[in-house]
Amino acid sequence: MVTPSPHPAIERLHANSGLRPLVASHRGASQEHPENTLTAFRRATQLGVAIQEFDVRELSCGELVCVHDATWDRTTDSCQLLGPGALVAQTDLQTARTLNAAAAAAGSATHEPVPTLKEALDAMLPTCVPLIEHKAGTARRYVEFLRAEQRTGDVILQSFDWQFLADVRQLAKEIAIAALGPKDGVASPTSEAIKKMQAFGAQLVHWRATDLTRADVKRLHTQGLLVCTYTTDNELGWFGGQALGVDAMCTNDPETMRTALNRTIS
Repeated sequence: MVTPSPHPAIERLHANSGLRPLVASHRGASQEHPENTLTAFRRATQLGVAIQEFDVRELSCGELVCVHDATWDRTTDSCQLLGPGALVAQTDLQTARTLNAAAAAAGSATHEPVPTLKEALDAMLPTCVPLIEHKAGTARRYVEFLRAEQRTGDVILQSFDWQFLADVRQLAKEIAIAALGPKDGVASPTSEAIKKMQAFGAQLVHWRATDLTRADVKRLHTQGLLVCTYTTDNELGWFGGQALGVDAMCTNDPETMRTALNRTIS
């Protein structure tokens, strides 16, 4: 079992957690703005969220960019420019920059470039803790980037691919790790699952909200793990998470979540 040293980003969340869950924006303020765009990230930063969760993939040239899907189809105008099914992993940065990341958003008439990871972090830091979700790319590339940018102490790296997280831990013990779930073979955060997470140094567990119980949260907290849930966009869910005692909740609507939970502390 790995016993991680205290990490600045994790310690920051511990220090800020309290009577209500911390607000974690999902792909930026994505109910207001196109997901995983600089506009969405800047809006969430302006709102003062504690955490920004967002998705990252590696391009063919090695650049890390913010996009959720394996193809560009859903979130950009790539079908017209590159043809249907163009893969992110087979695209270089110059080509990616021709795409409009806001093209698929209803009512959007603006052009949003596909952000690089560097641009995303510049839009978030130092206001919040970036929670980078690895969608594709090698552990070595993520480690190289975070070291080169001197961001290893500022961010948390998460993935459903626990082998990727183990590889990151092997390469860079200074990077904070979060385990995403549920996943194939791991339906709930049982004691056995927690042992697996701790083996690669996870300090935060990010779990689907509808699959967590009060007993799960207590078990995770007993092991010293922070608990964040995804993705909740209504008051019933936010207050339910608060009742469970989770540390943070991911939402597409961070402004409304913050306003709702603020009413409980006055």
